[in-house]
Amino acid sequence: MKSIQTSSMTNTKTSETSASMKIRPPPSDQHKSFDEDEFSNKPVVVRKTNTAPVSATMYSVADLQMATGSFSVENLIGEGSIGRVHRAQFDNGKTLAVKKIDSSALPSQASEDFMVVVCNISQLCHPNVTELVGYCSEHGQHLLVYEFLGNGSLHDFLHLSDEFSKPLTWKTRVKIALGTAYALEYLLDVCSPSVVHKNFKSANILLDMDLNPQVSDCGLANFIPNADQHLQCKKAHI
Repeated sequence: MKSIQTSSMTNTKTSETSASMKIRPPPSDQHKSFDEDEFSNKPVVVRKTNTAPVSATMYSVADLQMATGSFSVENLIGEGSIGRVHRAQFDNGKTLAVKKIDSSALPSQASEDFMVVVCNISQLCHPNVTELVGYCSEHGQHLLVYEFLGNGSLHDFLHLSDEFSKPLTWKTRVKIALGTAYALEYLLDVCSPSVVHKNFKSANILLDMDLNPQVSDCGLANFIPNADQHLQCKKAHI
């Protein structure tokens, strides 16, 4: 049996060796896996990345200057980490809020980045998130136009109320807290990819005439200088 197995193994090795010695690489013209002449005549198709259309209205700088009184101090609503917000009164009687982004937050050469942000913000749709109405990007200026909420921010109600203002009732405070939580849930769990705010505070919680909350500055985290450091400081403080 040992002799039979040895002879069979020897025959197998001999056949493998002889087979491998007889194998020769194919000619160079047989390396073609397709007809090169056929494909060379066809145009090259470049696939473009599909981006969602911008649903916001495009404004000109001249239109926004007229509506805000050339961004006068009288129409100044507030000032944040990336720019000032002015009240804009248009000829049709509609009042909107215009956020003028500082050049330090977004250089004039980054118009494409600005339009990507505008496209993303325009897709946000939630009753507790401020709606982007329009935008402007020309002459090196970048502006965002939002719906105007006449009751200001939660910060104003908590810290800047005068003696004639009514304090927030417990029921109203709970309504504001729940509405704000719904907004954050929408941004983090519903939106894909998730929208991280990175500048969440009472000044960015706006209140409508019925004291319903709307979170503002959503989708602007990339414009906030040192946003990650501010977020870490807030966590450490908490």
